[in-house]
Amino acid sequence: MTDAIGAGSLKLIVGCTSERSLADAIGAQLRERLGENDVRHLHNDAFLVYTDAEPAAIRDWLSPLLSEDESVFVVEFERWSGRGPAADTRWLLRRGH
Repeated sequence: MTDAIGAGSLKLIVGCTSERSLADAIGAQLRERLGENDVRHLHNDAFLVYTDAEPAAIRDWLSPLLSEDESVFVVEFERWSGRGPAADTRWLLRRGH
């Protein structure tokens, strides 16, 4: 089965906190907004997503999940490359490598 790939670009989302893991909350919100096929958990509180949503919109989706001393960083890639199982090479290649 192949997943449908719409318009979009690759974004990296990283949560930053010293008190707790943000992975479950960030992952759930991203999957709810974007669907399972366009979200990949990289490591700890870091995710890759493929979407046409702007980085600021993604930041705004995630901001209510954060306490005052927690942060989220969203970056959109123009060029990228990956290797190894954490990067999910097949998923990346289908999204514009």
